[in-house]
Amino acid sequence: MNATLSLESILQMLQPLSADNKRWLAEKLYEEAEEKEEERLTPYTMEEINACIDDFEAELEAKEPGYTLEEFATQMRKEHGWR
Repeated sequence: MNATLSLESILQMLQPLSADNKRWLAEKLYEEAEEKEEERLTPYTMEEINACIDDFEAELEAKEPGYTLEEFATQMRKEHGWR
């Protein structure tokens, strides 16, 4: 059975908890939020960056059009949730 609760309802359910239990829960929520944030923001490895640079340099040598800086920045933002 799935149930949907508002955040306000959840907060009201947690009011009877002791201060220690609330701190413990808060720490767990922060830990989980940080883990999710880290999963969302996976940086490129040096190998991936070097491969992009190598590809770009090869395109320049071949005089083929490649990414503009704006296109590259847009792609990075989309792939990694950067702003």
